[in-house]
This record gives sequence, structure tokens and C-alpha cells, in this order.
Amino acid sequence: MTSPVPAWVVHRPVLVPSARPVCHGREAELRTMRALLARVAVGRSAIVTMTGELGVGKSVLLETTAELARSMGFAVAVGHGARLETHLDGGVIRQLADDLGGQDVDLRPDRVSSLEAFYRLVRQAAEKRPVLIVVDDIHVTDIWSMRSMAYLRRRTTDQPVLIMLGSTTGHPPAGEVSLQELTGTSAETVVLGGLGVHGVAELLKEAVSAPVHADLVTASLDVTKGNPFLLHCMLGALRARFGGEIGAVTPDEVREVGAPDLGEQLRVRLRPLPGCAEIVRAVAVLGDEASVNMIAAMSGVDHAQALRGMDSLVRLRILDNSHAVSFRHPFVRNSVLQDLPVATRAADHARAARLLADADAPNARIAAHLLEARGIRIAWGLDVLRHAARAAAHDGRLALAADLLDRVLAEPLGSDDRLAVQLELVHVDFLGDSAKGMARLREALAHADDVRSAVGQAVTMLLRACTAHEARLALSIGLQVQSRLSSQEKDELWELRAICYLVAAGNDLGLALRASLFTDELESEKPDAPRLRQLHSVIMSLGHALRGDSALEAVRYADEALAGDRMDVFVQPFVFTLSTCFLVDAPELSDKFRRMIGSTSEPHDLHLRKGTVVSLAHGMDFLASGELIRAKTFLKWQMRLFEELGSVQDCPMAILCAARLTEVLVDLGRADEARDMLVRSGFTGELPELFQHNLVLYSRGKLKLALHDAEGALADLLECGRRLEASAVDSPAVIPWRALAVRAYLALGQREPAAALAKEDHEMARQWGTPRALGTALLSVGLSADDEEAGTRALVKATEFLAESTAKLQLAEAFFELGAHLRRRGHPERAIPHLRRAVELSAKCESQPLIRLAGDELRACEPVTAEGTVHGLTKQETRVAGMAAQGLTNRQIAEALFLTRRTVELHLSGAYRKLGITGRTDLAEALSQHRAPQA
Repeated sequence: MTSPVPAWVVHRPVLVPSARPVCHGREAELRTMRALLARVAVGRSAIVTMTGELGVGKSVLLETTAELARSMGFAVAVGHGARLETHLDGGVIRQLADDLGGQDVDLRPDRVSSLEAFYRLVRQAAEKRPVLIVVDDIHVTDIWSMRSMAYLRRRTTDQPVLIMLGSTTGHPPAGEVSLQELTGTSAETVVLGGLGVHGVAELLKEAVSAPVHADLVTASLDVTKGNPFLLHCMLGALRARFGGEIGAVTPDEVREVGAPDLGEQLRVRLRPLPGCAEIVRAVAVLGDEASVNMIAAMSGVDHAQALRGMDSLVRLRILDNSHAVSFRHPFVRNSVLQDLPVATRAADHARAARLLADADAPNARIAAHLLEARGIRIAWGLDVLRHAARAAAHDGRLALAADLLDRVLAEPLGSDDRLAVQLELVHVDFLGDSAKGMARLREALAHADDVRSAVGQAVTMLLRACTAHEARLALSIGLQVQSRLSSQEKDELWELRAICYLVAAGNDLGLALRASLFTDELESEKPDAPRLRQLHSVIMSLGHALRGDSALEAVRYADEALAGDRMDVFVQPFVFTLSTCFLVDAPELSDKFRRMIGSTSEPHDLHLRKGTVVSLAHGMDFLASGELIRAKTFLKWQMRLFEELGSVQDCPMAILCAARLTEVLVDLGRADEARDMLVRSGFTGELPELFQHNLVLYSRGKLKLALHDAEGALADLLECGRRLEASAVDSPAVIPWRALAVRAYLALGQREPAAALAKEDHEMARQWGTPRALGTALLSVGLSADDEEAGTRALVKATEFLAESTAKLQLAEAFFELGAHLRRRGHPERAIPHLRRAVELSAKCESQPLIRLAGDELRACEPVTAEGTVHGLTKQETRVAGMAAQGLTNRQIAEALFLTRRTVELHLSGAYRKLGITGRTDLAEALSQHRAPQA
């Protein structure tokens, strides 16, 4: 049986809502509220739960809804739960009753009559007009009031009563009654999220009484997630910091601001939740990506309690619900930090730094905490700060790098360490303002207590120099320190000059040329200290290699240098580049070299990782010996690391890696991949004049030859030669550019300049004296010779010399050119063994272009043995049978003809059957007997 319709529904018209919303960005929610009020106004009941995080605007929306209901003729009763009044039974019900005119109603708690009295009061009001009952913060409402609301809800389902309850998401109820038990299953839920961009913009516009920039709106949204309470707190903090000029605040300033009062309020409100206040403080100090173990250690709670606390904080929307432990609102984190006393916060950051260091966190994260731990002694963290400063300077964050080094200088340091840090600060200043850097350099050296210490620090900076800009600064430091040395510091002076020479020689043409003027002086002065005698051997070895005057002497001095203790100079880019060029012809020394540079030491260059230099050395050794796949494996992996670091264009080692990898890819037949890599690396246009860029010119010339751009190849190769000669480097051991330039000239039909260059190359190779250099030069002589007999003799000698070296791919090329030369002269039967050897060697090297060329030449030799057989052999059977008769294995035939071994076997079986033989031993005779008559 349905309840009678109240008289007011029959006799009073429904009021149309007319109140304007008073809260920004809640238009959609207000439309929902209007619809609910209109539905209840015609006699239907409803219960609504409004939930959201702390400060999201529930109270404002509930108040606005109450005003809207009053304008529609509702009787409105509003009650507020309070954390400090949860023990006052019946407090909220009393507020509601007073709003409904029930001041005299007896609502004493724990009496059934009180429940019935409250229900009668609401029912009597509903008989006159619709009723809106609002209880804000229901989660902190006293237990008796919650029971009274539950009693009322079940008895007003046929009355025009709208019950609205506001609750903070994740907050546990004050008593044993849960929100779901109170509302039942019929309740509607309105979940409030943060304001959107429009709502935030409107709120900020009202606050500053002027339009605001979009970047300011975005930054405010980022730090508060649109939470209105936090937005108002943020505005208050900005006013306190910047006065009334909030409109001029930058996004970065918005992201840094915090409100200490909010931090204090949060700390107090979290006290009832065990460990939560401490966890919030720990997460604020540790920052993003803090682990649970660190948070537990930092907050002083055990692991299980830390998990429980984090669970509560996530439900309260204070921490983000993600795998990484972090604040949902960055503004709240800033506020928590600013609530901490300065000394306490510094101590917390020092402790956080120690925890992160123990967990092997990146230096940058540890250094960020050490930077905040001012006033706390952190001797253990000085190296971390210095490494982080170097990384920041490398990334262009010069202000941060300077702050980190200033933090180091704030610690008690010895004179040597202080000078080292001051020179690092000189480097940072120099990168931003060279004049400022030089002024600081003069000041630092003027206060240096020990000139020998200054030498050591200067040498370290010289070895760290990576880019050309850094090298110039390091040279300036070295030269200024040299000027302070006396004749008593003979060894120190020689060492500094030697390292300066190496840095300058690997730099641009001007510095390289000036460096070459000191070669004789450095070689003639032999220092006394064993360590420096070892460095002298390095200088002597490099001198011979640069001049190309004696491979024996270069190797002898290299052997002496590699016989001593490990020297950092071997990983200096110029030394490393040269050493890997000429040591390839001395495999035992090459092995010693790799052991010397090691894979466990921390490299000076920030672009490098442990093991990077050894991997590069392996890759270049494999390239020199023709093991292309292994070379590609080592070089491509390192190239990927350089690309991830964004250092390909700046780091000499990365430039070297790109050049050598280009050579490998071209030899493998992957010219398109090589071209794409050079484009990606920015090496397609005009190149700077760093020493390693000569290798890029050489490899780019090789690539262009493979892509049939002989003119472009010749331009790159001649420019490479010009730069080397201008740097006083003229050796076939360093970059054999002449050999490729000969091929470019020949491709352009210019035999005369090709022959002249080949002759020049041969003379230099004879002076240098290694089989690799001689064989490579003789190959060029043979290709460019006018006299066919002389050309044949040169090509034969090229194969003999290269057979004595480790250069398998060059040997395969020499056999191919010799075989092709003989075939063109009309001696295919003499060409076949050389071409067969070329196929075999190029297959071992996996050089697809050379395999293809050699295979084509072999097929061109077929008419001698197999053309026009009378047994009906197919063209492919003829080719396969002919190559088998020449002695090639099934695998070699398959690689030369780009077939599978199974296909080769099938063709051979068909040929045996048609020729009437049983195997390959009879092939040559059978093919000869059944050759078609010659016209």
C-alpha cells in the first residue's frame, strides 16, 4: 500500500532552481544536485554520498547545494562532524534537529525514544515541504548520530527527504558503523575529483583579479592536481613569498612553493594513524622512487608497519597509488618539508643520502640530498658530489654543477683536494663564461700551496678533457702550471708537457700542428722516474707511428710501455686511437694493450662506462683481422650506449666508434644501415677538425665508394689526407686513405693520378715496413698500373705480403683483384684458384659484397669448362658443376651463388646423372669431353 501524497505536493507548485553556483569548476556536479532536488521535490526520497580526498571541495559543494535547496523551498538541516567532537554522543543529530525547529525535542543518546523523536521531527517537516538533510564529514561523526541517521534512512523511503553525506576518501570511520551500513545499497555516490584546467584558471583569475598565463595554470594544476583547498593554500604561500604580484610568478616558482602551516596541519591530523606522520616525513625527504625499506629505515618503523601506514596514506590520497612511492600532490610534499626545522631537514637529507648510497643509487640522487644537508659533515660523500658535478656540467646544467662543487668546498679539505675541486669549478665556469673561468683559474693557482700537487691536478684534468672546448681549457691549465715550475721540477715539467702534447695533437689542426713542434724535444729528453720513462716510451712509439718511419721501432717502444704498470694515458683518446691503428699488426702487443686499459677501472670521460674502451679495442682488432660479425657486435653495442648518452658528436671515443662501425657495416654489405647511422649521428656534412673526424672522413669515403659515389668519396678521402698532412701525420699505419683514394680515382677513369698516389703510398709503406701496409699499397699499385704484366706482379706480391698479416679481408680482396685481372687478360684457368681463394676468405669474413663479386668472376670463367654441354644440363647445373670441377666445396658454391647447400646438392645430382658419372672426381674430365665444338 502506497503512502498518501503529502498535501504540499498537491497544492504547491514545484519550484524551478534559480540559485547560481558559487564554486568554480563544479558545473557538472551542480547539475546533478539540481536533478536530485527536483526529483525529491515531487515526493521521492534519495540518499547521496559525496566522497573525495581532503580539501577537494566537498563542504563547499554541500553548502552550495543547501543554498540551492532553500531557494527551491526545501527545509534544510545541516550538521557537521568534527574530529574533536567524536566523543560527544548526539552532537550532529542535535545540530540537525535545531535546524528543523526541534530545539525542545528530547534527543538524549542511547534511548530508543530519542531515535523515534528524531524520526517524527523529520517526518513532520517532510509533510509540509521537501527536506534536505546534510551531514558533512560523516566519517568523524559521533556513533549515536550515525545510528540515528541509519534509523532515519530506513524509515523515510516514502518521504520527500534527500539525505546527503560528505565523507573523506580513505578516512576510517570514528565508530563501528561503516558508511555503507549507514547508506544501504540504494545510495547514489558522487565522487569529486580535482578541478580541471578551466576550474583552476577561474579560481586563479579570481584570486589575482586578472587573467593568468596558461603556464601558471598548468604548473598549479601539476602541483595540486586541482584540489581547491591546496590551490588556496598555494596562493596564500605565494602571497606570503612574493606579495601581491602573483600574476608574475613563474611556473618553476609555483613548483617549489610550500605552506608550512599545511605541513603542520597534516602532521597533527595524522597522529592518530600509527607511523603515518613519520612515513610522510620520510617520503618527503627521500623524494620519488623511495623504496619501502628506505622509508621504513628513515621513519623508524618496522617493515610491516610501514606497509600498513603507506596503505592508509594511499587511501587518503596523500601518497600516489603507484609502484613508485611518491606524493599525490607535489605541493603537499613541499609543505611537509617546509614544516621541518632547517637543522632537522638537513640531518634528514644527510641520512637519506647515506641510505641511498648504501643502496647503490645513482650519484645524482645522492648528491641532491647532500646538497640539502648543509651544515652536516659528509666527508664520505665528497666524491659523490664531484662525480655528480661532472655529470651536471656535461649535461649543460652548469648552475647545479657549481652548487655541488661549492658544497664540497664548504667541507674541511686538504690543500691538494681543495685545489682539485677549485680546478673543477674553473672548468664549470669556463663552460659558461671563458673569461670568468680563466679569472678563477688564475686565482686558484695563485693560492696553490704545492706546485707538484698542481701538476698532478693539471694532468688529471688533461686526461679528463673530452670535447675540443674542454681540451683548450685543460691546455690553458697545463701551460699556466708549467710557467710556475722551476728547473728543480724537471720530471714534473716533462710529464705536464707530454700530456699537453697528447691533448693538443688530438685536437684541431692549429693545436695539432703546434704540438708536433715539440715531438723531437719530448723524445730527446728522457725523464728519471720509472713511471715517466714508461710514458716516454709511449711518446716514442706514437712518434714513430705518426711519422710512419719504422714499425719495428714503434712496436719496440710500445712493448716497453706496455711492460710496466697500468697507465691512464692509454685511454686518452689520441693515444688510444693511434695505438689501436698500428698495434693490429702485433697481436701479442694488442692483447697486452687490452689488458693494460682493463675493464674494471672507472674511466675519466663521463661518456664512457667501465669496459667501454676495452670493447672498442676488441671491435677494432676484429675489424683489422676481418672478423666482421664479431667486430659489429662489439662496436654496435657501444654505439648504442653513446647514442643513449647523446655524446656521439662530442666524445672522441664515440666518434671513433661511429667511424669504425661504418667500415664494418660497409664490408658486411649494409651500406644503407651505415648511411642511416651517419645521418643520425650528424656526420654527413662538414666536419670539425678533431683528430677522430679524420677517421669519419675515411669511413664516409669508403661508404660513398660502396654507394657508387666516387666523386664524393674522393673529396672526403683527399680532405682526410689534407688534414693529416697539415697535422704532420703522414703514415699508412694511421689511416690508409690513399688506398681508397686510388680506387675512387679509378672509378672516375683517372688512372694517372691514381698511379701517382699508389706509388706514393708504396714508398711510405716500404718505410713503415709491415706486411699489411705493403700488401695494401701493392694492391693499389697493381690496380692502377698501365703495364698489365707489372700489374700482375704487383697483385701477386700483394697477396704474398697480406698472407703474412692478420688482414684476412684485405687478402680476400687481393685474391679477387688478382683473379679478375687474370680473367680480363684471357687467363681464366689461372684466375680460378685465386677467385676460389677469394670466395673462401670473404665467406669466412662474411663480407657479402666481396662474396658476390668473387662469385660473379668465377661464373665468368665457366666457358672454359662447361659451356654448351650436349647432355642437356641447365644453366644453373652448368654453373654449379663448373665450380665443383674447379675444386669449390658445396658451401663455397652456395655462398658464391646465393643458394642453399641442399639446392647445390640437387643440381650436382642432376649433373652427375646427365653426364653419366658417379661423383665430383669425374666432373672436370666429363665436362671437358662433352664441351660443344668451338666455332
